[in-house]
Amino acid sequence: MSRGRNRAGITTKLHLAITAENHVVEGLLTGGNVADITVADDLTADVVGCHVAEDMGYDSDEHRRALEANNNVPVIPGRKNRKIEIVYDKTIYKLRRRIEIFFGKLKENRRLAVRYEKLDTTFLGFIAFAVIKAFNLC
Repeated sequence: MSRGRNRAGITTKLHLAITAENHVVEGLLTGGNVADITVADDLTADVVGCHVAEDMGYDSDEHRRALEANNNVPVIPGRKNRKIEIVYDKTIYKLRRRIEIFFGKLKENRRLAVRYEKLDTTFLGFIAFAVIKAFNLC
């Protein structure tokens, strides 16, 4: 689930692929200095036959082709500096708010928002606890 052993620091990024029912499909940790697009294909490799709503950080022609190769429909707005405007379903893109709500519930836990843990495994364990608490899974 994580790349590397130690991504300590408050800039750590948690990348998640989540279904419409709030089920986590895949998750990765990266350092704060790593661009989102570098992990996009790893994150969505197991996603097949879906509408994939991602933010502009995951916008690239190669990633769109990789999604389409798995029978996915990319719902990703284009970056502002694109020469050709990207057409995407804005109604489906609005469903991405569920991801933001999911992350908001996780960040209610100060321990996760500040990232006190130095090891990825410990940090991911606390993320699991936060998910259980936030979504009343116990």
